[in-house]
Amino acid sequence: MRLRQAQLKRRIGSVHALHQENASAQIKFDITDLLRVQVPHEDPLVVSLTVAEYLVRRVLINPGSNANVMPRITFYRLEIKPEKLKPIGNPLLGFDGKRVEPIGIVELTVQATERVLSESFVVVEIHPFYNLLMGRWWIHRVQGVPLTLHQVMRCLGPDRTK
Repeated sequence: MRLRQAQLKRRIGSVHALHQENASAQIKFDITDLLRVQVPHEDPLVVSLTVAEYLVRRVLINPGSNANVMPRITFYRLEIKPEKLKPIGNPLLGFDGKRVEPIGIVELTVQATERVLSESFVVVEIHPFYNLLMGRWWIHRVQGVPLTLHQVMRCLGPDRTK
């Protein structure tokens, strides 16, 4: 019985490549990535992205968030027509654990490397430190790997290369 439990744990805990074609697709970080970073640091990963054909700076990459979040001020700065905003009934939980009632949700294009994806943003009334917050679903869809130590995010291109 113990042998079977040990084998089951080993099988559950192991990681295997699902597709052989993915084996050649690698994302690497090296010491040259650190040349422009002052270490040690505790900085979050902040990038610039093209959203709805605007270059948006101060975009927080947050793997801990389920949602892509857009402060209302960014919504207005991107000159998005208010009728594109759709109602949403689910509240968000803020960093402090308090409920935040969304103003609505909007679908916009986001470009990272050669990838252009249509992404949903929950628009909220907050006093932002960042212009956008990109959550883990976007990170997964863009096939990205964020690395806060190096202050860089790498993504696989549409052809599954770096």
